Order: sequence, then C-alpha cells, then structure tokens
Amino acid sequence: MFGTEINAGYLRQALLGAAIVAAIAFLGNGIELLRLHRIEAAATDSDAALMSRAAMRAESKRLALEVARYQEIAREADDVRRSGPSAAVAIARIGNAVPAGVWLDSLSRAATGYELSGESRSVDALGGAMLTLNRALPERKATLVSIDSRDAAPDAIRFSARIAGDPTPAAR
Repeated sequence: MFGTEINAGYLRQALLGAAIVAAIAFLGNGIELLRLHRIEAAATDSDAALMSRAAMRAESKRLALEVARYQEIAREADDVRRSGPSAAVAIARIGNAVPAGVWLDSLSRAATGYELSGESRSVDALGGAMLTLNRALPERKATLVSIDSRDAAPDAIRFSARIAGDPTPAAR
C-alpha cells in the first residue's frame, strides 16, 4: 500500500500498549472521581453535623456569657461587702450633691471611682453639678466625660461623668 509496509506485530504491540495506557487512565480517573465523591459526602456530613449543633453552640455561648455576668455581679457584691460604710457614704454624698435640674440615670462603681450618666436641663446646671460634686467629695475629682444633646429629651443634655479616686479607701 503506497510503498510503506506496516509490520503487523509492531502495530499489535502499539495498539495493545495504547489500550493498556487508556485503560489505566480510565481506571485512575474512576478512582479519583470515587475519592472526590467520598470527600464531598464527608464534607456534606460534617456541614450537617455542624448545623445540627449550632443551637447547642449558641446555648453554650449564652450560658457562658450569663455565667460571666453572674461572676461579675458576685465580684461587685464582694467589693461592696468589703467596702463597708465608706461606699454607702460616698454614694449618699453623690446623690445629695446632684442639684435640681440634673438627673442621674446610672451610678456605678469602678475600680478607680464612680461612673455617672444622666441628663441635665442646661449646660449651666451641669456645670454647677460638677462643682457641687467636687466640693461634696474633696478626696475625689469629678470630671465630665461626654455631653450629647442629640439623644436627650428636647430641652435636655445627656452627659456622662467620672468621679476619680479610690471608691473604698477604708477597705484597702
């Protein structure tokens, strides 16, 4: 045929080799597809397990936050118990020093003193309250931390203040 002679033995060997290579490639591809399918199934199972435990994780987080809050309350209660009458006297002085026209929303004890927040009918009334607080608690320093009129009642000013000084001098 066209002057080229093809050796049938070599052709058979070449075709057999090509068939073996193709069979190995198809087998390897099949094994890889099976492996990928198993990995995807395992990932789907893992995702399902994570989703089924999401509620338990959320409940655990909520409980951990609640325990932390109760521990903080217990620490604060211990601090108040150890502070004796000095904390009660300081809180009474703060309450008595707040003039008319200034209202406290919160009064909390901190490691370095007291944190106050509230509203005032004017800047002048707030300034007077700060001066009165400094006179009522001479061993501490009252400072204004922030003033904001945006979130307050129409004719009021929101504020936060800090009264620095050891809140329990007798207990330490």
